[in-house]
Amino acid sequence: MPDHRMPHRLAEASLSGMARRPAPLPDALRPTFTTAQAHRAGVRPDRLRAKDLRTPTAGVRSPAAAEVDVHNTARAYALVLPPPFAFSHLTAARLLGLPTPRPWTPDERLHVMRPKGTSLLTRAGVHGHRGLERRLTDFVDGLAVTDPLETWADLAHELAEDDLLAIADDLLARDRTRPKDLERIAADRSTRGSVALRRCASLARAGSASPWESKARHAFLTWRLPEPELNADVHTSDGRWLARPDFLWRARRVVGEYDGDQHRTDRAQWQYERERRARLEDAGFTYVEMTSLSLTSPRHRDALRERLTRLLLG
Repeated sequence: MPDHRMPHRLAEASLSGMARRPAPLPDALRPTFTTAQAHRAGVRPDRLRAKDLRTPTAGVRSPAAAEVDVHNTARAYALVLPPPFAFSHLTAARLLGLPTPRPWTPDERLHVMRPKGTSLLTRAGVHGHRGLERRLTDFVDGLAVTDPLETWADLAHELAEDDLLAIADDLLARDRTRPKDLERIAADRSTRGSVALRRCASLARAGSASPWESKARHAFLTWRLPEPELNADVHTSDGRWLARPDFLWRARRVVGEYDGDQHRTDRAQWQYERERRARLEDAGFTYVEMTSLSLTSPRHRDALRERLTRLLLG
């Protein structure tokens, strides 16, 4: 005899196998919130374990769909870090938009500084520092960070000198920083890296247009080559504008161009560079093209050094 209850049983099994949609969270909770806030709002503990939430750090929940970047991660940690504190070192540099030698990754610890006499932070995912009482601070989207100059100086012991110079050049391109500001804070530091810091303070220039241009200029100076003009206008003998190259050794009629990846991937940019090179060479300038490989590969770096030495000192 047929079992007429079978369709109902199938429907019940189907419904029981479907994932239940998590209950809406109270409107009072921000997208990122602490578990303590959730408990005060009446949220059950099992709701905080639902798959639409993730745990950036213990005691905090964020939407699982939210972008995982350094800003959102810092905001999450800021909810549970004991005040007073400020993000510092490489984390501050990232939040301030300073050039850094490598991109942020989710496994990178956040650098957090507190005043002397307070407990050193030991939370997972945090690198704790002391000394905040001696630092000026700024705010980025509501997050306390060490001031850009302080951040630059704090990075002296962990970054290569050309990376420090790239940050110094970037700071000078901002309206708030002057060469004497770099020199002052470099003179105040006596920790590891302070010699490089003082050297970069004297070498920094506002005309550098990118971190890689700064790193290239650092190489030129390390090789004891004449310092180039940066992004200076070049004209023909009758006054017509030709170009504004990255580097110009005017007396030697040599120009240098650092080509980033956009020169390869952007067809219009590539064509423009070819035409500009032709104009400069027709006007009697020697054109020296360089890429990141020219600075990172020992073989290509040696070749660039040999060519520039011959052109500028030969």
